[in-house]
Amino acid sequence: MTAEALTRPVCTATIGDDDTVSVTIDGVDQTFGSMPEAIGFLASTAGDLSRPVKVTAYDPSSTTQPQTHLIVNEDGSVEADASVPVKKRPPRRTTPRPTQATPASQPERPAGRQAERPVTADVDPTSVASLPVIEDAQPEAAEPQASRQAPQPAVKQIPDIPPTASPEPAPVSHGSEVSAASAASQPVPVTVQVEPGDARIKLRPEVKAEKAAAPAREGFRGWLNATFKAKLAASPAEQASRERRARIQRPLETHCTMAVVQLKGGATKTTVAYHLAATYGRIRGGNILAGEFNENQGTLGERAVAGSHDRTTLDLIRNLGTVTRRTSDLVRYIRPQGDDRIHVLASPPEGADRRRVDGTSVKAAHDVLLSLYNLILLDTGNSAQASTWQAAVDVADSLVFVAQNKADDFRLLEATIEGVKAQGHAAKFARSILVITNTAQPNSERLAQLKEYGESIGLAAVVVVPFDRSLQEGQDFDYEALNPATRRAYEEATAALTDQL
Repeated sequence: MTAEALTRPVCTATIGDDDTVSVTIDGVDQTFGSMPEAIGFLASTAGDLSRPVKVTAYDPSSTTQPQTHLIVNEDGSVEADASVPVKKRPPRRTTPRPTQATPASQPERPAGRQAERPVTADVDPTSVASLPVIEDAQPEAAEPQASRQAPQPAVKQIPDIPPTASPEPAPVSHGSEVSAASAASQPVPVTVQVEPGDARIKLRPEVKAEKAAAPAREGFRGWLNATFKAKLAASPAEQASRERRARIQRPLETHCTMAVVQLKGGATKTTVAYHLAATYGRIRGGNILAGEFNENQGTLGERAVAGSHDRTTLDLIRNLGTVTRRTSDLVRYIRPQGDDRIHVLASPPEGADRRRVDGTSVKAAHDVLLSLYNLILLDTGNSAQASTWQAAVDVADSLVFVAQNKADDFRLLEATIEGVKAQGHAAKFARSILVITNTAQPNSERLAQLKEYGESIGLAAVVVVPFDRSLQEGQDFDYEALNPATRRAYEEATAALTDQL
């Protein structure tokens, strides 16, 4: 520290549940999107004062360390304020449950003794009928300590024990022990098929210990952990993010296809299709394709990263005979999307010969693509009567209905639903979702109506994407430019969609 950090001005930084930071300097508030941004602002304040500043950071949701005292230097470096003791919340105490007295009629069992009597597969058939039936509720008969044997592991094959109770076994004499030993030297296996849940055998279920949650890696707590080698737990926002990522990364049994549908043009079909695919690519990985099979020219190829060629869906259909179901055969047709880790297959431009782009060719191309890609997102057209639209809905495992928070989008959404029903695919509603994109001035009443409509037709989930200026006016797609709230919304939509696959 190059200069003394005084107590004035009074600086505080309060972390929110969404990892935003509210900085207050002598009562003047300013909000930042992350802790590094807030530190940069505090560093500039220290530069104006030509000395470090003291900052008290508050994390209201922390159960262990609600306050952290820091010193921010002019160069942006941060160190702990050693002059202030660290305040930690004591762990919650739980009142131990009072120990119940053991009834006199039932002696306490020794530690480590199993409640169930172990059963072995090799049993003398002559002694099976004399075996007593052991019930959990019955008191265990007292026996000499020396006669107790170590429990044997339970097996899946046991002798068929009669349900009737047997008389108590007589005391064993030395001679009978010899006879029993001789009989045990040549055991006769008795095999009985045991169904799961059979009352005659009770195995202790295996309970795996839950792994402790990893320390925070994001937001204010993640910044503290990285800067001061602390081990603060993840914030609720980061925990929710981890849960969404786990859902998106869930293993699937087969390759899947999802079609994004809405009969209105400009209703964010292309935007939603691309960003669902990009979310899969960034979080799940694997072979992911965003494909455009439209009866008209689409905008997916224009707004995505340009490729080294201009080949389209039409070129792929014309040359399906040369594609031998190897990804190397598709290099001439697809367009890699860099850090989004997906491929794009664009529709042909306006004026191209589209006679070969029909429902039959779409299904043939999809059959080849499905063998090469784990997940396919299909961007569809605007006509329910087009064979390409019908083919896309037919091959899709799930549907993604889209609508902006606009009156005409609502009307066309209802028409889209009716078009899917007319094709005989109403059963897919239960594993489909609705993605609503808000406008710059959203109508809250219409938004509620859209949500209610999506729920009323039995869709699996309804997700609202906030207005994001980076997605407006046909700009090129840039996942890094998305607002954090927009990313979270697409993660939730992708997770909800994966839940249905």
